[in-house]
Amino acid sequence: MMLGRCFAVFARTCLLLLGIASRVCTPQGALALGVESLLMPGEVTAKHARVERECKKCHDPFDKAAQNPLCLSCHKDVAADIGDSRGYHGQDTTVRGRACKTCHAEHKGRAAELVRLDRATFDHRLTDRPLRGGHAHVRCDECHTAGKRYREAPMRCNDCHGRKDPHETSLGDSCDSCHAETAWKTVRFDHNTAGYRLDGRHQTARCEGCHKTKRFKPTTSDCYACHERNDKHHGSFGRACQSCHTTRGFAGTPFDHARKTQFPLLSRHARVACASCHKDGLAAADTPATCPACHERDDAHRGQFGRTCETCHTPADWRRPTFSHDRNTRFQLRGRHRDARCTDCHRGPLHVERVDRSCNACHREDDVHHGRQGPRCDKCHDEQGWSRDVLVDHSTTAFPLTGAHTRVACMRCHVSPVFKNVARECVACHERDAGSRCQRGAQCERCHETTTFRVARVQRP
Repeated sequence: MMLGRCFAVFARTCLLLLGIASRVCTPQGALALGVESLLMPGEVTAKHARVERECKKCHDPFDKAAQNPLCLSCHKDVAADIGDSRGYHGQDTTVRGRACKTCHAEHKGRAAELVRLDRATFDHRLTDRPLRGGHAHVRCDECHTAGKRYREAPMRCNDCHGRKDPHETSLGDSCDSCHAETAWKTVRFDHNTAGYRLDGRHQTARCEGCHKTKRFKPTTSDCYACHERNDKHHGSFGRACQSCHTTRGFAGTPFDHARKTQFPLLSRHARVACASCHKDGLAAADTPATCPACHERDDAHRGQFGRTCETCHTPADWRRPTFSHDRNTRFQLRGRHRDARCTDCHRGPLHVERVDRSCNACHREDDVHHGRQGPRCDKCHDEQGWSRDVLVDHSTTAFPLTGAHTRVACMRCHVSPVFKNVARECVACHERDAGSRCQRGAQCERCHETTTFRVARVQRP
């Protein structure tokens, strides 16, 4: 113990003399070099060999606490890390306040490893580059090459992956802006930042589906550029697919025909394929907008009733017309008129020909009077049928019908047109029954009743 203390005092005395000698001896402190070499415990590592003879650069003989500042005065990058709390030396709390020599032992020979590091247990989270995802399985020497300091390891993605870059640096060197550390195939690029939002099925599309060259610029946002092969219209409807389709799929179309055109699609029209009407493309000026343009072959009237089919029919069913003769015209259909076909009265175009509404216009051939009773059939008959009793109440006329007169056919008396010049004298009809034998003249009613002509009633004087 006493010997050790004596040696320590001796060493300090020698170092003091070394300081004095270095200032007074020549050439260049040769005496000092000899003493330093004598006291040096061993050769320094190859990295410090150039300052091996300048002990004071690393040692202060009278102040052990000054050794760390001397180390950091040369290793300014480490000093900066500690000051800024970055890198391994600035983030590992076990490093703060400890002497540099605790981890970096010197004077162990030229071949000694100055950095005593166990790669197998080293916690890379204490560095500026934590290893996550696929990086956690990378070998140390893939990034930390021989002959270079650990802090000189590449930090940018492109430093390691540039040779594998399929974009050939066309997208810059910030690979992490699109790719995750788990794997290159995991892409996390926010497409909204590119000015083209990915919606619907676009979200699951592969990048190379649109970016075939993997250069990304320039890339068109035109639907047709990617979906030309899916176009069932073969280009006839133009390239603005988004005007009819959404990114949810091509099977459906959200196009609002009622709001965006003057032809709303109702009922069965809503289920018709676009190409059924748009044969020459969506924007074609000659796209049909009238019923006959598409339904001429379905027209049972053969064009006889004009071209405004919607007046009588709806898109729901051609066979069920909605035209109301009672509501839409001044001729209400009653009785057997309701069973009549349109063509029975409308023999020409509906909206061109003016239809005669008189009974005789349609029933001239049915007139058993052969026109003798005039055209006003409705004066005596109704729409229930010709064979029904006559509607005229003869009691409201100047000649009430009584007795056998009620069973007489109208034409027996009305030999001329109805209501005109009908004789009311008995002999007008019964002259052949009385003849010249009657001495009473034309006043048959004085002796006869309407019950029968054969029996004369008794005449009182």
